[in-house]
Amino acid sequence: MIGGKREIMEKISPAGPVYQAGTFNGSPVSMTAGLAMIRTLKKENVHDKVNSAGDSMRAALSDILADIGLDYSVSGVGSMFKVFFGDMPYNYNEALKCDKDKFNVFFKKMLNDGIFLPPSQFETNFLSLAHSKEDIEKTVQAYHRNLK
Repeated sequence: MIGGKREIMEKISPAGPVYQAGTFNGSPVSMTAGLAMIRTLKKENVHDKVNSAGDSMRAALSDILADIGLDYSVSGVGSMFKVFFGDMPYNYNEALKCDKDKFNVFFKKMLNDGIFLPPSQFETNFLSLAHSKEDIEKTVQAYHRNLK
């Protein structure tokens, strides 16, 4: 779906020369679903909730690393978080310097502990509204146990 000022929209077919197509364009069901989702996101304050959860997760993970004394780094923004097994990477070449072998051991420990993380040192983790405070606390506790 697209929208805009009249002078722009008049450039789109059939009124204008620009052809634009999409599987669900003009579908009232798709438009209604999209509007309902936007309303729910606003009403439930979803973005603030998941971003706040991400802030809390990153802070908890940073505290764990400091408590254990590991020189790993915590990265992320919004609802995303990641522990890198090394210095904070700012590009792919720096990420390659992180300890992939230690991450792989950690990944398996977390999996055995009931926490499924992305199986690569180079992928991030995402929190969603479906993650409860209990889920997040369980995950933090598993990080603490399995990073030792």
